[in-house]
Amino acid sequence: MGVFDSWDGKRVAWVVLGAVLAALIGLALFRYIGPFLFAIFLYYATRPLYRQLDRVIDHPNVTTTATILFVILPMIAVVAYAAVVGLRELDQLLAASDLEAYRSTLEPYLQPIRQGNVGELRDAIGSGGGGSFAGALRQGVPGAVGRLLSVAGEVFSVLARFFLMLTILFYLLRDDGKLRRWFYESIDHDDDIVSYTQAVDDDLETVFLSNLAVILVAATAAAVTYYGLNFVASGGTVVGTPVLLSLLIGIGTLIPAVGMKIVYVPYGLVLLGVALTTPKPLWHPIAFFALTFVVVDTIPDFFARSFLSARSGVHMGLVLLGYFLGTLAFGWWGLFLGPIVVVLAVHFGETVFPGLASDFLRE
Repeated sequence: MGVFDSWDGKRVAWVVLGAVLAALIGLALFRYIGPFLFAIFLYYATRPLYRQLDRVIDHPNVTTTATILFVILPMIAVVAYAAVVGLRELDQLLAASDLEAYRSTLEPYLQPIRQGNVGELRDAIGSGGGGSFAGALRQGVPGAVGRLLSVAGEVFSVLARFFLMLTILFYLLRDDGKLRRWFYESIDHDDDIVSYTQAVDDDLETVFLSNLAVILVAATAAAVTYYGLNFVASGGTVVGTPVLLSLLIGIGTLIPAVGMKIVYVPYGLVLLGVALTTPKPLWHPIAFFALTFVVVDTIPDFFARSFLSARSGVHMGLVLLGYFLGTLAFGWWGLFLGPIVVVLAVHFGETVFPGLASDFLRE
């Protein structure tokens, strides 16, 4: 109570104002906690790259932009490649005999899309190249407009969150040094707080950077494996889109408990169904499952993650538990919150709790 005895009305008013501002900021962040936590994950995962570039490029804005583009451009490439593959599969599906009528209706629009001819696509839409398609559209205008507005709202919401994530990531990378100096000066460089926050900061970088490294290792191993399998396979290719599947498998490593199995198990089951109903060899899905489980799943996920996580002061089992429980408790953004809580709790237990417990027991 000695601290509060010397407080006057002015100091209490400042504290109340600070508490209100903190509550408002906390409420705003909680409403968009997913993009905020994803930005923190990308910050720690890309901070080493930013620091390397910062030694060469003497301009913080350019360095930050280059670092973010290193992350965003691969994402755009994956989406674009998936769109191209999806369009190709749609065209093949519509080429089936029972869907030929629909294919002929959409052909004026599919043809310029396949050729990348934007002008021809615009002319086809303007002239109503698909008569029956346009007529059907006119008949269902009210429902179509409602669905279009709903889709537009969802797209705007996703884009807004994406922009928010990029903004937070940009200023974290560019101004983290200023933020750190302000905080340490505000606490008069208290040794206990400085050592605790520095330990947490170092381990969060190691944990999140190891996740990014495992994604790259898994995707690379999958691509090499599937191209090799296609090369030695007889009776046609085994994996039709090895690059896209490899990238999805790499991203799938972020999913706790299930991991990349959520990607390659359904794909393998499709290969098995094709082998059982067509002349495709049965050893294709068997080889796919065996090689993916051993070379792509086990080696990168276990050895690479163990090697990288060993550099931190947090046990790998606790980190994996944080991923799993965080996702179960909070949803998809718990995937990033769980490891943060684990790292904070481990260092609290190692450096802060023993002193607090000793002081409590002495009283």
